[in-house]
Amino acid sequence: MSTPSTQDVLKDILKHTHGLGVYEMVRISSNEDGATTVETINGDKNAIFKGELHSPFSQLEGHTVGLARMAVLDGYLKYDGFTNDDATVEVVKQERNGESVPVEVRLVDAQGTDAHYRFMLSDMINQQLKEVRVTTPEFDVEFMPSVKSLKDLGYFNTVLSAFESTFTPETIDGDLYFHVGDAGGDRTKILIQKGVDGEIRSGMSWPLDLVLKILKLGAEAETTMHICDQGLIQVRIDSGLGVYNYYLPATS
Repeated sequence: MSTPSTQDVLKDILKHTHGLGVYEMVRISSNEDGATTVETINGDKNAIFKGELHSPFSQLEGHTVGLARMAVLDGYLKYDGFTNDDATVEVVKQERNGESVPVEVRLVDAQGTDAHYRFMLSDMINQQLKEVRVTTPEFDVEFMPSVKSLKDLGYFNTVLSAFESTFTPETIDGDLYFHVGDAGGDRTKILIQKGVDGEIRSGMSWPLDLVLKILKLGAEAETTMHICDQGLIQVRIDSGLGVYNYYLPATS
């Protein structure tokens, strides 16, 4: 497997963080063991994100940086001139306290168009984004969402979102359903997966729009969904460049 380019790595990280529309900043850490981890949490603390790249992001070389103003970097990376093979996208370093540290991304196209995106340095990102911790329970149900289930969820979310913003998973006779809406009002029961192992019966709910957006990010990737009946959903997306995990506590 070839080493992915700096541009591809940054695009993949932004797709799975900035693309969700709920994160203000992201921490990327190149660890001593060679692993490159990515983590963040949204302001409502109901979408914890923890990921790891398949290949080390070598340009960080043991350092930690932060991404803020992600719309700027995302816009740079989508500029036609910077997507061509003859463009240069690289991490620039500077000497600070006797150490060479990554400070920005520089993008240059064949015409000389030159753009710079500044990282948050490690001290700043670590101060503003505290260590993101999550205790992973034993999950009761695990499955790979189908194209049809995503389509059905999206359709009924469009129909009911103005009035019903959450869904409640439940297993019935071995099949997994998502309920949108409550008894006594507008509601629907959507078949998500037939023949699952385990049971979901607690009646806890999650924000449908948020979960649906995450699942759509993994629509073309290897995506699995894990549900704990005690109130936690994990969505795991393997994009090919990294594995990204979203941990979503129940809202009620």
